[in-house]
Amino acid sequence: MPRPNVNDNEEQLPKLSRMRYPDAVQGKEIYNVFGNRVIETTTPSGVVLAVKVKPPQSFDRSEAEMMQYAASNGVLTPNVRGVYEIITHMPLARVMVSELVPGVSLDQVWHDMTAAQQSSIKDQLRTQLARMRSCTQPFIGRLGRQATRNNFDSLGNTQQGPFDSEEEFDNWCLARLRGNALSRWKWKKFVERERRGSSGSFVLTHGDLTPRNIMVKDGVITGIIDWERSGFFPGYAEYAFAMKLCHSHEDWWIPVLKEVLSPCSKERLEFTELIER
Repeated sequence: MPRPNVNDNEEQLPKLSRMRYPDAVQGKEIYNVFGNRVIETTTPSGVVLAVKVKPPQSFDRSEAEMMQYAASNGVLTPNVRGVYEIITHMPLARVMVSELVPGVSLDQVWHDMTAAQQSSIKDQLRTQLARMRSCTQPFIGRLGRQATRNNFDSLGNTQQGPFDSEEEFDNWCLARLRGNALSRWKWKKFVERERRGSSGSFVLTHGDLTPRNIMVKDGVITGIIDWERSGFFPGYAEYAFAMKLCHSHEDWWIPVLKEVLSPCSKERLEFTELIER
């Protein structure tokens, strides 16, 4: 075997030090939104996979664990093959390898569907959401009592939790509120009143239920992707997060969400919005 040319290796070092994380994986790009880059790749045996690429500091392995948990519990989402780090002179990128979901995102085809097809999609979504709500944990967070992505932080990459009770979560939310003492007292009494009906168990929540994260083919949902905002939360969270924390919804999607999700109170929506601010 010929010996490597040391000079050639040395010449590569400056290039590696200048490499940005999106360039860590090359291939057919199928998705690139808000720093989430997904590459399609095919194994030697012909299996088509998706490789999600992000900086290691903004890509928690627990996201992959949540997605695999959902898939293992009957939710239409891709099975995860593994999570790996790409290292040059330092950790450059973290990648998640999963099955590639066939089809296109719902936002690309919704307006070309018939009323019957749209109704069918809504029914299929209800089925998926029911499966998610059947998956519960006795804490707010991610599997193994890990922290979740802070869904109220739309600009940063902070975390929240885990919380052993809804009261702990409520207190964390209250601490984020701005305003006078009277306003804070009002919302403290509100969450105390809401907790009286709490079951004490927390449901699997996607946290970013947008049409770009719902894949369809021939009128059938093939997968729900992008679980970076997922966790186990109180039952109201999926609706409240979708209505107040997802800021990229198209107007047509709001009525669909109101049909397929269990609604929460107007006060809860107002409280959710105030926490983000």
